[in-house]
Amino acid sequence: MTTRLYCRECGWHPEFRRKRAALRAAARHQCTGTPVAEIRPPWWSRLWTNLWTTRSDASVIDTEDGAVDQAGDDVLADAHGNRIQWAALSAHRAETTRRARAAMVELVRAGYQIGPPPYGYRALRIRVTDPSGHSKLRAVLVPDWQTAAVVKQVFIWRADHGMAFVVIAARLNSDPRQYPAPVPNGRWTAKAVRRIVTNIKYTGRQVWARTVAGRPAPVEQWVTSAPKVHEPLVDERTFHQAQPKRVAEGGGHDRAA
Repeated sequence: MTTRLYCRECGWHPEFRRKRAALRAAARHQCTGTPVAEIRPPWWSRLWTNLWTTRSDASVIDTEDGAVDQAGDDVLADAHGNRIQWAALSAHRAETTRRARAAMVELVRAGYQIGPPPYGYRALRIRVTDPSGHSKLRAVLVPDWQTAAVVKQVFIWRADHGMAFVVIAARLNSDPRQYPAPVPNGRWTAKAVRRIVTNIKYTGRQVWARTVAGRPAPVEQWVTSAPKVHEPLVDERTFHQAQPKRVAEGGGHDRAA
């Protein structure tokens, strides 16, 4: 639901998603007359309005014996016998998916964190104002003083000493107080170490869409931000030196430790 204002004197016609924001803008307007408000329903409401309005042809009367031939399993109708317009429903789903992805891409490229922070960071909630005047809470990554030191040590062992993931996990488990595990009261595993080594967020970039349907996506399909949108824990050279061979060559995830 959006609200559009229109001033007859100066032609001012902004659009707001929230009625309260429109009222505040109208109160601050400098013209003598009061702007006219027009409330517009969302575009997809018309699809749902028309979703049940087409009368179904599912029931066909057999003139020979007077029997009613019911529709097949691929036809869905409501209690009033109206056929669901699958084209409208499919268009609504596709548009909703497109808008959700565009919103995620915008957040990532702006440098905001989506989801839980990675090991070594904590999420700092800040309030930002978008161009339309809406105030929203966003999360940015800041280093956690204890776990950030563990991440740096992992990259030193991997990049400078060439240790395998299993060896690094054993060293971390030897001193749980100095190297706390990602899971409380848990233990380090080679998979957990590898997850840290291959996470590009430790270089100061935000990244999203690294997997598609649960499988690793090519690097060129990732959505990344500009460099140093948050404080990096390792430099680019150390990060690339620590990568497994197949990942460094762009061949996806390797299975060896």
